[in-house]
Amino acid sequence: MIIFIFLAAFLGSLFTADLSAAAEPHRLLVLHTNDIHGGIDAGKATFMNPEFPPSLGGAASAACIIRKMRKHAKEEGIGCLLIDSGDIWQGTMVGTKTAGRAVTDYMNAIEYDAVILGNHEFDLGRKMLEDSCLSRATFPILSCNILDTTETGVQLYAEPYIIREIQGIKIAIVGLTTTETQRFSFAENIHDLYFAPEIPYAQAYIDTVRALGADIVFLACHVGLPYDRVEAYEKLEEREAKGWTSDYAYNALDIARRVPDADALFCGHIHVGYQEPWVDPVTHIPCFQGYAKGTCVAAIEFEIDPETKTIIRWKPYADRGVLLTTFADEFPREQDIAEPIDADVARVEKGFDESVGETLVNLPRIGEGETLMGNLVCDAMRWKLKGDIAFTNRGGVRADLTMGKITPREVFTVLPFQNELVEIHLTGAFIRELFEDKLSFGGSGMFVSGMQVEVDRSRPPGDRITVFKIGGKEPEPRRLYRIITTDYLLEGNSGMAKLYEHYDEATPSGVLMRDAMVEYIREHSPLNPRLDGRWKFIQ
Repeated sequence: MIIFIFLAAFLGSLFTADLSAAAEPHRLLVLHTNDIHGGIDAGKATFMNPEFPPSLGGAASAACIIRKMRKHAKEEGIGCLLIDSGDIWQGTMVGTKTAGRAVTDYMNAIEYDAVILGNHEFDLGRKMLEDSCLSRATFPILSCNILDTTETGVQLYAEPYIIREIQGIKIAIVGLTTTETQRFSFAENIHDLYFAPEIPYAQAYIDTVRALGADIVFLACHVGLPYDRVEAYEKLEEREAKGWTSDYAYNALDIARRVPDADALFCGHIHVGYQEPWVDPVTHIPCFQGYAKGTCVAAIEFEIDPETKTIIRWKPYADRGVLLTTFADEFPREQDIAEPIDADVARVEKGFDESVGETLVNLPRIGEGETLMGNLVCDAMRWKLKGDIAFTNRGGVRADLTMGKITPREVFTVLPFQNELVEIHLTGAFIRELFEDKLSFGGSGMFVSGMQVEVDRSRPPGDRITVFKIGGKEPEPRRLYRIITTDYLLEGNSGMAKLYEHYDEATPSGVLMRDAMVEYIREHSPLNPRLDGRWKFIQ
C-alpha cells in the first residue's frame, strides 16, 4: 500500500511536471501595418465622424504603439516582429513630394523587420523606388514573385524571404506582391519586370524556407482580404469545385486555401481592416489585415509549442481586437519621429491649406453606380478640356470631401495619382463597345460625365448596357466624339484594354487630373451637386 502511494505520488509529480512544461509555450508578438500610403503625418479621422473627427497621430502615434508593444515584449521575455504588407509611400503630399524618402526614413527609425513591395511602390517608376526606398532602406524589402528580366538574365528583384531565430524558433517571413501590379502600373514604371503567379511562387518559397529549417512561416502578401469575405468565399468554393484553372490569386482567400503550408497570412492591398482575422475553414490559416493610411497597427500574440515548434494558438493583444487605432490622445506622438515628419510636411505642403472653394454638401465617393465625388471629378475633366464626354476608373478616386471649405490638400487626397488628362476622338459605336468590354469583367462600372448609362448585370457579357446616351441622345455610330480620360486608362489599365488600340491617336494635355479639379472648384464654388442618373445598375 505504501509502495502504491509512493508510485502514485511519483507518477503524479511527473504528470504535473509535463503539464507545467506544456503550459509554458514560447510567445511571439507580431505587429503589422499595411497600405500606409504616405499616411505618416497627423490628421483627422473624418471617416469616423465628419463633424467632430478625432485626432490621429500618424506615424508618430504608430511609433508610440510599437514602442509600447516592444517594451511589453521585452519585459515579458517574448519575441517581437514588425511587418508591413506594402504600398508604403504613395497617397499623401509628404509621401509623393519626397518621392517616398520621408516614409522610408520613418520605417528606418522605427526598425521594421520586413516590408513587402506593393503595386503603388512603382507609381513614380523603378528609379524612384530604387533610389528612395530600396537603396535607402535599412530594413529588408521582400517579394518572392517579382522577376527582373534585363539583359543580364532573369533574377529576383527583391529578397524573397528572411529567417529570424527567436527563442530557439526559426521564423521565416516570405514576401509576395500582387500580379495586378502588371496591369495597374504604367508600362514605363515597371519596365523589365515580370510579376509571376502568386500561388506557385508562394508555395515554392515556403518549401524553400522549410528546407532551410524554418519552423514557422508567415506569408506577408500585398494581396488583400476583400470587403465582402462571405461572397468572395462562395466564389472561391465555386472555382475549387470546378478545379483550379489559374495560378493567379483572386485575393488572399485563394492563397489561404491553396498554399496550405503557411502558418499565417499578413495581408494588404485592399483597404479594409478586420478586428478578427479570416480563418480558412479547411487549412485553418488565419489572415490578418488592417485599415489603410497609417490609421492603425495590428498586434497579435502567437503561442508556440517549444517541443514541436508549431503554433498552438493566437490571440489579439488588446481586448478590443487585433487593431489598435493611432488616436493621438491615446497614443501621444513620439517627438523624435514627429519632428522630421512635421518639418517635411511644412515644406511640401506650403499653401495647401488655403481655400479654393467650398461644398454645401458632403461628396462621397462610395456608392452603387454614380456618386457625387465621381461626378465632380469627371465634370471637372470634361469642363477643363471641353469634351463631349469624360470618364475615369472608380479606383482612381480615393477619398470623400466633407461639407465646407475645400483645400488643395483635400483635393490631393481625392486624386493622389500623377494621372494626366488626355484627349482622343472615338466613334459612338466604339465607345459603346469599350464600355461593354469593361463591364464584361464585372465590377462597379465607371465614373462618367456627359453620358447616361444603364446596366443590367444579369444580361450576358457584351450585352449589358440597356441605355447609352451622349449629351442626352443615342450616339451616332460613325460620328467622332471628343473623349477626355486619363493616360492611365489610355494604356489599357482597369479593364480598358480596347482603349489601348487607339493609344497613338490620343493628345496629351499636360494637365493633371487634380489640377483640373482645383480649377473647376474655383470656378463653380460653392458646389451643391445632386445625383442625376448618369450611371445606373438596374439589376
